[in-house]
Amino acid sequence: MPSDSLSSEEQYELTYRATKNAIWDVLGTAVYLLFLIFALGITLLGFVFPALGELASGGTNPLALGVGGVGFLVALIAGYQIYQLSR
Repeated sequence: MPSDSLSSEEQYELTYRATKNAIWDVLGTAVYLLFLIFALGITLLGFVFPALGELASGGTNPLALGVGGVGFLVALIAGYQIYQLSR
């Protein structure tokens, strides 16, 4: 599309919308990445490591191990999403 076919107001509006969308895309991705990092940390510290401690101490509480397993799955999903965003 040749730029001379657009008026200066149309060029401004097009540039303004493209810039606004780009800024929100970057900001949204950064916030999502921070959310994933915090979710990964909370999951590991709150669910997975305590379940590993329970297992290492010889306990076989099925509830603790089940919660740890679910936490491990959530941590894997969050880690994979972080990996996908960083590629």
